[in-house]
Amino acid sequence: MANALKQIDWWRLTKLTIALGVSGIVGYRFQPMVSNNPDAVNTVVTIFSILAGFLIAVITFIAEPTLQAAKNWQELQQMKETVRRKLFRQKLLFFLYLLTLGTALAMYLTPPASVEVLKWLQMAFLGLATFVFLASFSLPGSLMKIQMERYEAALEETRPSVVTKAKKAAKKAKE
Repeated sequence: MANALKQIDWWRLTKLTIALGVSGIVGYRFQPMVSNNPDAVNTVVTIFSILAGFLIAVITFIAEPTLQAAKNWQELQQMKETVRRKLFRQKLLFFLYLLTLGTALAMYLTPPASVEVLKWLQMAFLGLATFVFLASFSLPGSLMKIQMERYEAALEETRPSVVTKAKKAAKKAKE
């Protein structure tokens, strides 16, 4: 139990809780701004369609640096869970993009006479759009980390053997 608590990323959990709270407040408080405002909905739909495409590109590159950096089967096996977690988070974000777009479609298809249903859909749409927007701030950092891992793998691959041997000897001397 104590070991499980150590593995919890408290900073990430705090950010998630704050984002959920802000999204709920925005969805509830600002729903009238979305009501009868197709331009606002179209803008959000356009943005999330672009972000979904961008995210697919990020997902495509996630495993590549790990594959390049690993020197043998054992290293690949050790890195497997990290890659799985990265892919899961990006996949979840992608599905949230799709859910936001699906909610927009549901708003569009709901008859104007269903005022209460439309109001709840608009609150859900705005809250979901806010949450996913806040979650998207991690995308540039993810992309930068992926590129740095690719760079490090290429650097390691092209490092002269003299430097590699010197690093190993220095490591052994410390032990």
